[in-house]
Amino acid sequence: MPLFDLHMLLLLVVAVACGWLLGRHDGRKKNSGTPFPSMDMFANDGPSETMLAILDMAKGQEAVELQLNLGAFYRRRGELDKAISIHQSLFARPDLDKNISAQVQLALASDYLNAGLFDRAERLLLELLKGHSSLKIKVLNKLVTLYEEEQDWQKILDLATDRKALRGSKSVAYACCELADVAMKNSRWREASNLITRALKWDNKCIRALILEARMAELEGFPQKMLGSLQEALQYQPGLLHQVLPQLKSLLVSRHRPQELEKILEQLWYDAPMPLTLHSYTKHLAEHRTHDAAISQLTHSIAQVPTMEGFRLLLDELIHKGEPLPISFLHGLKEILEQLGAGTDDYHCRQCGFEADKHYWRCPSCKQWESFVPNLASKATAKSKDKVRINYAK
Repeated sequence: MPLFDLHMLLLLVVAVACGWLLGRHDGRKKNSGTPFPSMDMFANDGPSETMLAILDMAKGQEAVELQLNLGAFYRRRGELDKAISIHQSLFARPDLDKNISAQVQLALASDYLNAGLFDRAERLLLELLKGHSSLKIKVLNKLVTLYEEEQDWQKILDLATDRKALRGSKSVAYACCELADVAMKNSRWREASNLITRALKWDNKCIRALILEARMAELEGFPQKMLGSLQEALQYQPGLLHQVLPQLKSLLVSRHRPQELEKILEQLWYDAPMPLTLHSYTKHLAEHRTHDAAISQLTHSIAQVPTMEGFRLLLDELIHKGEPLPISFLHGLKEILEQLGAGTDDYHCRQCGFEADKHYWRCPSCKQWESFVPNLASKATAKSKDKVRINYAK
């Protein structure tokens, strides 16, 4: 072999050996470092070792997103002390890009908001609102949530000068309603009227604004306007009949127009078949027509849509009538009773399922407006024709 080729072969062997040694050294160096933790480690480990490892790793911009996700993960789990600790550590770093720093500030404000530290959250959010237009919508929505928790309705209206950023938010309309309700209780009628009008401009289907509008029309002596507002509210949300019916009764029955109310309730039952509309309709029949009319409607309806409340109302009417019942009719009632299950709470949230024994305009759990309805307002499911069918023999 020529001497030149031998030298080239030796150089090649040395180069391969050096490459292998360098690779082995780098591999040992990488393996000797802190292992990359998974979300399972975050969930199961305490705040000390895993969090310190993450904070030690986060020397560059590329690790900030990981820390933000980790903080959001802890916030969702309700471990707010860990979320705050991570986001505070990030927020204290002077080397972060301005946009990333704003995201960290928003995350920390969200932690404070969830922890009930409203003053700290408000300060951070107002700072963001002044200088970061890219986060404006998120920041405004966080501020609205904060002021809802504090029930500072006027501050929500102050934020609402920018209609575009809060477009589609029910919160502004309901802030107007809260202030209008207070104004009405204090006989500030012009202020109340302006607030109701403003609420309906923000949300023309706002149920509470329509109910307040009906109250104002009643006070001002405009019965037809009152009736129109109430019927419009029922058109949008028949499940809130329990909020509207007292005013309807006050308007129509007191003016000796029970037949008009009967037509409204009958149509509502046909348009929105649910226990609430059925019971309101049959109660009205019993009060203003005959018990036989109420019994006939109830027996026909609960055979198709069995409810415990409907069954109770039927028994009340039968007891009040005071006549013996046919055996076949009693068998039919027994079969319906076997289909029923008794509920516990009176109201529930359609959004998250939260239950309570009173009505809320805003769900205490998921914070949604107009999501709370009576259990009796759940849509009824009609039974097939081969199910129980009973006939009342007069």
